[in-house]
Amino acid sequence: MENNRKELIKKYFEERNNKVSSESHRSRDELAENEVETILYLGKKIYNFEFKENLKVLDVGCGDKFLENSFQQRGIKYFGIDIDHVDFNQDKFPFEDDSFDIIISLAVIEHISKPQNYLNEIKRIVNKSGFIFLSTPNWKYDYKNFFDDYTHVKPYSFASLSKILSDHGFQKIKLYPGLRKKPFWQYNLPFAEFFASILPFTGDAKYMPNFLKGKAKSIFALARK
Repeated sequence: MENNRKELIKKYFEERNNKVSSESHRSRDELAENEVETILYLGKKIYNFEFKENLKVLDVGCGDKFLENSFQQRGIKYFGIDIDHVDFNQDKFPFEDDSFDIIISLAVIEHISKPQNYLNEIKRIVNKSGFIFLSTPNWKYDYKNFFDDYTHVKPYSFASLSKILSDHGFQKIKLYPGLRKKPFWQYNLPFAEFFASILPFTGDAKYMPNFLKGKAKSIFALARK
């Protein structure tokens, strides 16, 4: 039974990554670089966080660890856990308090029916000088497709995600549309989440300026302990 569960998990993440790669016409490595560069860029811009070798990053809901190589190439120590190791709804994460400089969790919280434990454990193991980086579909703009993924159980908007992070004691919470590798002013535009959701140009529009490439229907949330 346990082997079957692990195989289903592996298949789910393989299919998800293959789908994203085929739709964006980008390789797995390119997708990973876009994610990692965005995380590091926003952490620097928002918290003036200094990225250096030997920082410790935990990827909660790491899937097949497709971000690992991009972090390791920068000298950042990468760790990953997923539901084949821990039940995010109820288990204690297998790490000491204040163990990590950065905790990322991409497209995970919407899969969790009881997010209290998940958020409390993330808060426990991130250190005070670090930050967390979460992503999730933006219900306001993705509600028509959200439940097409049968593993989705709990949708979030900007307001509800900010409130649940605040209620669990996180500080300096910042929410942005899920744009990758854009100039910082674009994340802070009035109605940024609306414009991000309707921009007609994708990341593969070669002749368009980078700030016009988008169409993002997700949320990035950053916060500190």
